[in-house]
Parts: sequence; C-alpha cells; structure tokens
Amino acid sequence: MKRVLLLCSLAVAVCLGWYVASPWLAMKGIVDAAQDSDVAALEERIDFDRIQANTNAQIADAIEDRTEGGNALERIGGRIAGAIAERVVDNAMTPQGMVNMVNAGAVALPLVPERFRGQELSWDVERGGLDEFHGVSTWEDGSSGPVMVFERDGIGWDLVAVELGEN
Repeated sequence: MKRVLLLCSLAVAVCLGWYVASPWLAMKGIVDAAQDSDVAALEERIDFDRIQANTNAQIADAIEDRTEGGNALERIGGRIAGAIAERVVDNAMTPQGMVNMVNAGAVALPLVPERFRGQELSWDVERGGLDEFHGVSTWEDGSSGPVMVFERDGIGWDLVAVELGEN
C-alpha cells in the first residue's frame, strides 16, 4: 500500500512539475535553438504558417484602422504598405529568419518604436488551461510588449502566434 501511495505521489509531483516548468522551458527552447542556429529545432517548435498568417492579419487590421475614412491616396498607400509588410513577414517568419533576428538583434532595432529601444522585456506566463499558454512580455516602463501564444503538442508546446499589440 505504501508503494502505491508513493507512486501516486510521485506521479502527481511529476505532473505538477510539468505544469509549472514546461512553459518556461518551451520559451527558453526557442531562444536557445535560435541562438544555436538550430533551424530543425525551430521548425519543430514553431508553426511558421500560422504565425505568418496571424501576423499578416494583425498588420492588415492595423493598416485598415489607420486608413479607414481616409482619402483615396491614403487607402492606396495602405494597400501598398500591407503588401510590403506581408512580404517582410513571410521572409522574416521562417526558421532562418528567426535565427537571424535573434542572433543579429540590431537588425530588428529600427523596427522597435524609439521609446522602447534600450529597454529590457520581462516575461510572465498566463495559462489558458492545459492546452494553451501565453508568454506575456512587459517593457521596463510598464508598457505591454508582444505576447507569444503556445498550444500544447503532446507533452510539449508549439508557438502558434505572436500578438504584436499596440506600440
């Protein structure tokens, strides 16, 4: 009887450990894979097709919001900007693009709004049950940063979206 109780306690401890630690390990695994230029590991951990589609939709919505009600020239400019942004996202949100962004952070610096440059991001985990969690970032000044959305894949996690937020 003691052996069964011990095994049950051990199983509960392992499950609790997974629940607490696995989101942090998933986020660290992506950064480590990018720093190591491990394209295969990034392909396993990130659903690039979903991230590209999600990011392009966010950019299209932001452009639509900014050009809505504008004159014809502004709407045409918005469409051109959207087409350019889609190409940039499709080229950047690839395994090699992620490696390049992580390893050459200075390349992405001009894309960061000036008020955030030089600030560190802090990260927290917000759970959406057992099948989803969000890696929520905050800039040093308290402003919201990007949010990474992960979905469970077996006992691991896949990055499926990045919510850019309002900067």
